[in-house]
Amino acid sequence: MPEVEANGTRLYYQQDGRGPDVVLVHAVTSNQAVWVLSGLPEALAADYRVTTYDLRGHGASARPATGYTSAVMAEDFRHLHAALGLGPAVLVGHSFGGVVAMHAAALAPECVAGVVLS
Repeated sequence: MPEVEANGTRLYYQQDGRGPDVVLVHAVTSNQAVWVLSGLPEALAADYRVTTYDLRGHGASARPATGYTSAVMAEDFRHLHAALGLGPAVLVGHSFGGVVAMHAAALAPECVAGVVLS
C-alpha cells in the first residue's frame, strides 16, 4: 500500500495519470475509495495526475487520538503535497473534504491552484 508520513501520521494514497495535479479530498465517514468507485480519478487521469488519499482516521490511514480539525487536516495535506512532490494542485473536496480544501488553500496557497467544492 502506498503511504507517506505526513504531519506526524501515516496517510494512505493512490495516484494515477500524468499532467497537472488534482487532489480529491473525501468527506467525513468516507475514504478515498468513494472517488475510485465513482470513476472520477480514472476519467481525470487521461489529462491530469490524480491523487486520492484517506484523511487521518479514515480508510487505510492511521488513526491518531487527535488532529481531526480542518486546520490539522489541511496541514496533513501540505505535508502530503511535499512528500509526493506535487505541483500546485486543484483540490476537489466533498462535504468536509471541501472545508479541508478551503483551509489548505488559505494555509498553503503555493500548493493550491484552485478549489472545487462538492
